Amino acid sequence: MREFCDWAWQWFWQLPLAKIGAISAFAVIGAALPKDLSARDRLMTFFIGFMAALVFGDPVCSLFGFGEEWAYGMAGILAMAGRNIAVFILRASRDPKTFAKDMLEIWRGVPRR
Repeated sequence: MREFCDWAWQWFWQLPLAKIGAISAFAVIGAALPKDLSARDRLMTFFIGFMAALVFGDPVCSLFGFGEEWAYGMAGILAMAGRNIAVFILRASRDPKTFAKDMLEIWRGVPRR
């Protein structure tokens, strides 16, 4: 048990706390903005946004060729939009044909029914 506590303490001090704080703040904003969410949905929105920013922040910056100065901004965007990204991916994976059709309609500027 002592070894685990030592490991957990070292892991905690290696976290970039400023970045975690910024991600948390943006995830709270992203969860607080929608008016039609229940407390459970707000908690899920916070968690999904937080995890999206934590996991995908650096890879997205690398993908677009952004430097380290963009890390906090990208993490904030992902934290606020994490739920929307997750819903988008879930809808696309459930019915890929309808999703592709909807995307083509949006691309072409066809009005929604």
